[in-house]
Amino acid sequence: MRRLKPLSLCCCALLCAGYVSGANADFFSRLKDVVEDTAKRTTEAIIVQKTQEIIRDMIIGYTSVQTKTPEEVNRDYEKETGSRPVNTTVSAYRTEILPGDAVSPGTKVKVKSYIEVVEGSSGKPVVLEERLTIWDNEDNTIALKAMTKEAGERGGGFTGEFSFTLPDGLPQGVYPVSSDLMLNGELVGDKRHSLQLVFLAGETPQLLALAPVAGR
Repeated sequence: MRRLKPLSLCCCALLCAGYVSGANADFFSRLKDVVEDTAKRTTEAIIVQKTQEIIRDMIIGYTSVQTKTPEEVNRDYEKETGSRPVNTTVSAYRTEILPGDAVSPGTKVKVKSYIEVVEGSSGKPVVLEERLTIWDNEDNTIALKAMTKEAGERGGGFTGEFSFTLPDGLPQGVYPVSSDLMLNGELVGDKRHSLQLVFLAGETPQLLALAPVAGR
């Protein structure tokens, strides 16, 4: 049996050590990525949970005022289309967000809407509802707060208004705000707004302390 020379043995040992060292480095690199990813997802989940807790007790107000009678809206609709619909129809739905699309904590926000409902000739009852939903600023599929209110029980013109004040402690970012209109339980209109929460000089939201600091 042929024996390896001392130099060959040294080379083999170095190659094996290099392989093991490379394998260990790859293992620890992948382990580091897994730990960082888990920490990131855990932090994001905690922030979402805390955000939901903060906004859960936020009060949302709603008012609805009739601005046109059913006869006025029906007359305008017939003048424009030439006939009255068989089934009750929403002929107008517009919304706006005030005071604008960027606010600081403590600022009162209003989502105003204008609705016109044409009563159908079938004479079926009318149930008009409006729903406001505030979505998470990171994961826009998570609803932080929602409210559905009755906007009217007959045809005519209406102005609706949701009002709320984003509380202190919410993380800075853009919060999608949606407004949906339902007629007899069926979605007949939807509007979307983006509400950016910004902080004034010197303000530091508590939730930001949960986020990992780069380089640490």
